[in-house]
Amino acid sequence: MNNARIERAVVVLTILFINICLLIPVWQSARNAQLKTAIAESEEVLKAKEESKMVYKANIAMRTTPEYLIKMSESKSIVFTRIGTDSSTHIAKEGL
Repeated sequence: MNNARIERAVVVLTILFINICLLIPVWQSARNAQLKTAIAESEEVLKAKEESKMVYKANIAMRTTPEYLIKMSESKSIVFTRIGTDSSTHIAKEGL
């Protein structure tokens, strides 16, 4: 009788151990899939940030071109005047 209880306990523990051994690879696979999804999402966010950074740089570069500055000066009534080299050297000498 005591022997039968021990055998039942061993059988139950063996079944439990086998189930745990089978569940570990499934759990690892699910976790790896979650991590791959998280990495892919992070890469997409990074790509989007890089693209927006490039758009900002392009806008800054476009807005610093002489053509754009002249166009905007016309719409805001700003007048550009040419500074001669004589007056700029004269101003530089006075500043020193």
